[in-house]
Amino acid sequence: MLNHVIFGVGKPVLVLHGSTLDHRHVMETLEPIFEKLNGWRRIYVDMPGHGKSPPKDDIATQDDLLAAVLEFSRDVLPGQTFAIVGESRGSYIARGMVHTNPKRVSGVALIVPGGSPTADPARLPAHSVLEVDLSIRDDMTDEEVERFDNFYVVQRRDILEKARRSKYPARALWDRKQASRINSAFDFSFHVDGETTTFDGPSLILAGRQDSMSGYLDAVDILPQFTRSTLAVLDAAGHGLAWERPDVFNSLFLDWLERVDRCF
Repeated sequence: MLNHVIFGVGKPVLVLHGSTLDHRHVMETLEPIFEKLNGWRRIYVDMPGHGKSPPKDDIATQDDLLAAVLEFSRDVLPGQTFAIVGESRGSYIARGMVHTNPKRVSGVALIVPGGSPTADPARLPAHSVLEVDLSIRDDMTDEEVERFDNFYVVQRRDILEKARRSKYPARALWDRKQASRINSAFDFSFHVDGETTTFDGPSLILAGRQDSMSGYLDAVDILPQFTRSTLAVLDAAGHGLAWERPDVFNSLFLDWLERVDRCF
């Protein structure tokens, strides 16, 4: 079984992390919200080739990765309805789960969805840094400075500390060989885009206006598929929007949880 951690009791929420990372960065984002609430069982999983879930030789495509997560959900949540939170790559897997078995999904939150190795660069905004705390530079390695300058739109000490706790250690565990295979067959074999595929559960789609990795246009494009969705494109936010704009993120996420709660 895939490595995972579970917190709380109640309505289940399956949380899927982004590429190159593991469950720790989304746990860092969401647990401060959930710890103030009752009635939610949070399942944070490491997808194969990430964190403490070893790579698998038979995973060569995005379909294969999806199949592994679907198998995990059946083992951990047999016959149960559950909500899904997916960030970045995790949001694509979440969409695949919704497409495969929508009746099992009570609601879905897609954080910085979109982007792929074959994405049109013209659809992505140029990277920009809008807020920087220069006082943290003296405490950063050259590698950290490069990562921050190429990734974060907002650069604060709390973001640096979160990255050190969760993202940097996770990258050391990421299996590049498996990732290379998947990136060569990145798109699902089935069609998840287009208005013919719809989901009517409570949904949340969040994008960063300055996200140079996924952009925001893909998030806007998929809105018609999610008939009960809140869509927000946040200014002063990039691919790390949950940490860059925590107050707005937390408010929108809580609203989504309230809507999902009424549908269980």
